[in-house]
Amino acid sequence: MSAAAAQFATSRWSIYDWQRRHRASVGAKRDPDAGLAARSSRPKHIAGKLSEERHHLIAETWLKNQALGPRQVAQLLRRTHALRVGTSTVRRVMEEQGYVPPKIKVERRPERRYEAVRPNQQWHLDFVQFFLHKVKLYLLLIEDDFSRYLPGWALCAGERAEPVIEAVEAAIARHGKPEQMVVDGGSGFFSWRGESQLERLCGDYGIDFIKASKRGSNSKLEALNANVRKELLSRVEFADVAGGRIEVARWVRGYNCERVHEGLGGLLVPGDRYFGRSDEVLAQIERGDPVVVPGPLSPDARALELFRVLSRGGRPELWLLGERVWPASGVPPTPSE
Repeated sequence: MSAAAAQFATSRWSIYDWQRRHRASVGAKRDPDAGLAARSSRPKHIAGKLSEERHHLIAETWLKNQALGPRQVAQLLRRTHALRVGTSTVRRVMEEQGYVPPKIKVERRPERRYEAVRPNQQWHLDFVQFFLHKVKLYLLLIEDDFSRYLPGWALCAGERAEPVIEAVEAAIARHGKPEQMVVDGGSGFFSWRGESQLERLCGDYGIDFIKASKRGSNSKLEALNANVRKELLSRVEFADVAGGRIEVARWVRGYNCERVHEGLGGLLVPGDRYFGRSDEVLAQIERGDPVVVPGPLSPDARALELFRVLSRGGRPELWLLGERVWPASGVPPTPSE
């Protein structure tokens, strides 16, 4: 074998390979010379190479959602197109399209996470200030603590009580009343003297009115405010107030029903959790089916909780559509009942 390799100016390993290929061709009853034909050294499949179709889909998804990061884009692709792709691959494609990773400094805080256990248990209210043609405007956001769903919002000219009351009453009429309402010390929520209009409204509905006094008590809404600035206010230029309301309504719709949320595991949108579709959506994703979420006005989109039985102080209570029906308000149940 060494003499043959020296005679034909090749390596012994090439001769061994020719011998193996010749025997395989004879054993398969094929032309022996065909097995010795020159072969390309290029591999048939390159590990990690992205197909053109997938590359185009990743780029198109990010260009439509440029405020999202690589991980969110990867999770959005898995949800909407049943496409499993790595975060590093998504980042590479995004950088080819002009994505620049943000330089942020994460402040480490003690882990003290609180989350409501059901929809409409706790709502958060806060204002976001921004300028429209040198005129200061205020965007009021109402967020459900359990699902991060936005049941209401309002675009107004100042932190006044009237738009707050209108937005809260509209949200209650559409989604039912919350058990608790958490606000900061803004002038739209409190009065200099006596009870504010919002406090009286909460008292009329039987809602616990809570002021967020500790740092981090309203952290979910602070994170939401940052997302509003990043995804809406810094990217969309409003022509006027009417146009601003249209753009805000479009963003709220996308946030509630289309944008995946990291606080919900990365694959769910706030509407999934608020309308009771989390298990169904996760099972659909695990099966590899794309998720198409019906609109909030669709009868199939919402799972209504008609009855609720609570135990308060060891005594049972029966609630119907958010209202206590037994025992009557102010009347404790007796042992005979």
